[in-house]
Amino acid sequence: MLIITFHLHSESDNYGFCYPRGNILKLAMEMHRKIEVVSFDLDGVLYDGPSAVYPVAKELGLEKQFISTLKKVTEKELPLNDSIREGAKIWKGIPVDGTLDHIIEEMPLMKGAEETVSTLKEWGYTVGCISSGVSQFFLKPLKRRLDLDFAYSNTLGEIDGKHDGSVEYIMGPPQKAQAAQKVLSEYGLTNEVLASIGDGENDIPLFHMSEFSIAFNPESPAVSDAATLTILSKDLRSILPHFIKDVL
Repeated sequence: MLIITFHLHSESDNYGFCYPRGNILKLAMEMHRKIEVVSFDLDGVLYDGPSAVYPVAKELGLEKQFISTLKKVTEKELPLNDSIREGAKIWKGIPVDGTLDHIIEEMPLMKGAEETVSTLKEWGYTVGCISSGVSQFFLKPLKRRLDLDFAYSNTLGEIDGKHDGSVEYIMGPPQKAQAAQKVLSEYGLTNEVLASIGDGENDIPLFHMSEFSIAFNPESPAVSDAATLTILSKDLRSILPHFIKDVL
């Protein structure tokens, strides 16, 4: 397994690139030349933090309930699927009419996230997000903000224009891989053109089906082991050298 670690030391280091040498660099470059589709995780990757919905919960006065559930997840007291069900209950009664979209459209993302997505799209990649941490109501405005080509997440239930506290579809680890496969099928492509960037163990099935994968500030050694390479950085632009096309 090829693992390359990047460290971002300061802004004066440009993007903090530490390039692998010799055959390792050649192998890494060969792997990405086929790539056409890039899938990002949200929490910890596009968003700098354990949960991108925290700012929304805080705005709604649901901070305490949200933190309580998040703590159970981070301390492994709740399996992922159970945590998604528990998290959904917090939003019961909240309108789904888009009145909270401004929070998502204005919230700070991972440093360099917007530039990274726009650059990849300029280079001709199909770019999207597959997340286990949010619902369709969150991902829709984020998709619009970043001009993503695809976006998949948990699907929460609603009644009369409000969250009903239920979960209709859970975006667990195998479902993330299935969502990526759906994207590829829609474009008439195969796994050989897929790259994925994530930080959690729920990204491992997606890494396994990807031709090229990056563990971005991984939460555990298992995530690094499953990925093509590891990048440690607080600037998402650190991934860009691996996607520079030969024609540029």
